Amino acid sequence: MYSRLSGATALALALSAQSALSLTPEEAWEGWQAMSAAAGQTISATGTARNGDTLVVSGISVGMTVPDGPVIASTIPEVSFRDLGDGSVEITYPPAYDVNLTATEGSDKSSATLVVGQEEMKVVASGTVDAPKFDFTAKALTLTAKDVTDAEGKPVDVTGGLTLSGLSGSYAATPSGGGQSYDSTFAATSMALAVKGSEPEQNTTFDVTLTVAEPKFGGKSVMVSPELMQAGNMSAALAAGFMVDGSYGTGPIALSVDATEAGKPGHVEVALAGSSAHVKLDAQRMDYAFGVTGGTVNATGFDIPMPMVEGAFAEIAYGVAMPVAKATEPSDFSALFRMVDLTMTEDLWNMFDPGGALKRDPVTAILDVKGTGAWQVDILDPAVQMDGPELPVKLFSLDLTQVLAKAAGAQVAATGALTFDNADLASYGGFPAPEGKVTVTLDGINALMDALVAIGVVSEDDVMGARMGLAMMAKPGAGPDQLVSEIEFRAGGSLFVNGVQMQ
Repeated sequence: MYSRLSGATALALALSAQSALSLTPEEAWEGWQAMSAAAGQTISATGTARNGDTLVVSGISVGMTVPDGPVIASTIPEVSFRDLGDGSVEITYPPAYDVNLTATEGSDKSSATLVVGQEEMKVVASGTVDAPKFDFTAKALTLTAKDVTDAEGKPVDVTGGLTLSGLSGSYAATPSGGGQSYDSTFAATSMALAVKGSEPEQNTTFDVTLTVAEPKFGGKSVMVSPELMQAGNMSAALAAGFMVDGSYGTGPIALSVDATEAGKPGHVEVALAGSSAHVKLDAQRMDYAFGVTGGTVNATGFDIPMPMVEGAFAEIAYGVAMPVAKATEPSDFSALFRMVDLTMTEDLWNMFDPGGALKRDPVTAILDVKGTGAWQVDILDPAVQMDGPELPVKLFSLDLTQVLAKAAGAQVAATGALTFDNADLASYGGFPAPEGKVTVTLDGINALMDALVAIGVVSEDDVMGARMGLAMMAKPGAGPDQLVSEIEFRAGGSLFVNGVQMQ
């Protein structure tokens, strides 16, 4: 449960509390309350007082219940709203305040307190009452955990926190239909997480540090009523105007874990050159992409049967872009997976190939496809059954932009393009009949099979059967130990492999 009581939730609460924007101090305070209510929060104060150009609000209590998550409650001793005389308001917060998180599921009594610390935080609100904007900067923002308890309400030995340094960003809100549109940016020079703890009864300890250079985010969103968002029907929320479009990126990332389990120590280090992500969802489409580059991993201990395990990769990325709305006309879709130049230590290879029969080449796997299709149902409506007798989607075309697998000296690659006849569901057992050509090229397959026999993974009989199958489906290529298979789907449901009709 403690993972759910994370700094991300408290950070969102802390920054949302700094979004009270208007032209006068009183309007700023009123706007804060209105925006909190729109976000599903409750907010109150014990008193307000005018002191010249400044409105001082004291005893502010903010509460929120996260669906399937904890109750979040915070009391901020005092917040000042100072009229800068130019139509903007400077909002000043105390250097520290607590955010309490309490579980709500059944008999779960787990809880935690996060101390929000702010160093040289400056927030300036501007714009209009209906279209507010604020800019913020801070030398540092910290979240420090304390008073953590487990599901039985017993104290847990966990300490640590999160530090964001060199913060800057902006946030703007405008009415949008029946909801509210938000445009935000965020950047920091660094983020550092440090958490340690122990479980004496299990003789277990952990010490985790994570550093992220130059995290940044930018995005737009339209939020509708909290009741609709929490109803569990994304289709209804999108129809009401909900949308999100955001991108995230970082510089180098470093993770270090020192732990003991049953008294046995272990150490893990992970490093990345950078990371990026993009998410877009609206009533018509969903786009998602994630990637990391320049990764290295090494681990020792934890009963690993060798002194150290090391690995590295050049890139890992995946993504999908597709329509989400029910439609009759085709729309574009794409899917991507890339794992490039994965390597591992000789000790790890020697565990299953001590004689060195397999080549130690880097492993690469790439799947990059695109096409057109149309959903026949509303896939985001929870009432829709996706496992009915009819296909929920019509597929119109599919292009194999790149399909590649490389490992142990062998390579399989495929390219091609197909179109589909959705009126012909008989030729291929209920699947739309394809038309087009796919070319598959295999390099080094025979040498790989010989190596697998040498290390005892497969038998000679198994390899003989595989070679007979390849002889039926492939022909010799231009290169040494190369096979090529040209698979052609023709109109009317016929199938040809290397010019020989198979169906």
